[in-house]
Amino acid sequence: MDKRLAVFLGVTFGLSWTTWAIASIITGAATQGVSASMPMVVIVAVSMFFPLVGAFAANAAAPMEQRIDLCLRPRIKGNGRLYASAWLLPAVLTFIGGALFFLVFPQLFDRDATQLRSALEASGVPADQLGLIVMGQLLAAITVGPLINTIPSLGEEVGWRGMLLPLLCERMSERRAAIVSGIIWGLWHAPIIAMGHNYGMSYPGFPVTGILTMVVACTSIGCLVSWLRLRSGSVWPCAVAHGAINAITNAGVLFSTAGATLYGPSALGLVAGIPTMLLAVYCWRQLAE
Repeated sequence: MDKRLAVFLGVTFGLSWTTWAIASIITGAATQGVSASMPMVVIVAVSMFFPLVGAFAANAAAPMEQRIDLCLRPRIKGNGRLYASAWLLPAVLTFIGGALFFLVFPQLFDRDATQLRSALEASGVPADQLGLIVMGQLLAAITVGPLINTIPSLGEEVGWRGMLLPLLCERMSERRAAIVSGIIWGLWHAPIIAMGHNYGMSYPGFPVTGILTMVVACTSIGCLVSWLRLRSGSVWPCAVAHGAINAITNAGVLFSTAGATLYGPSALGLVAGIPTMLLAVYCWRQLAE
């Protein structure tokens, strides 16, 4: 194996999985789930920078002539449409995917957002303000959310699309590299998926089916952001898209009586993620064979 690839994967996975394992035991997230522990939620967020650490370590371990250009220049000029698409398309895909999910599972649709309403009432917020609060959250997720999430998302994208994708492109086609990097990205999430992150802990086949679902989601999203990286020559559009996805992907969960499931309404689900998968196939076909 290429030394750069070995160092990147060793540092990224080793640092992440070791941190999560220790933190899960200390916080109780191993049995209670990530969402049950705010310290664990913070640790998971901070760990988004670990792939960046892995990328820097890989370059530091390589001779100067073998170091990978991580493409940290924004390259906004000439790529305005790519940035706009990265910012706005995740919301479009999430809303379409959420609608598809509730068409397939209409019994799970909660038009009154009962769980959110109960939480608001428990916090002393008047129930008649529910509509304004929901609209405010959705608007913030589309406008401000991507901006706030871009920096932590950059921590991941410098690793996955700045380092891993180019390394794989040296050995295989862009199409294969996009798929392989997406699978690796999905498997990186395995420990926290096993702690209930994204899908909970009560679904059939837990945690294997959850991990496989995350691999599917990351592979499809990975094809989108790989196309952005290769088309723009920068990791910043990837970070914007990643941040936008993180900001809006769980919007439909507000209206689900079952919360997040393997099928949706989060865009990381197998049904709600279909629009993303279709766009991913289109983008993947634009890559070099």
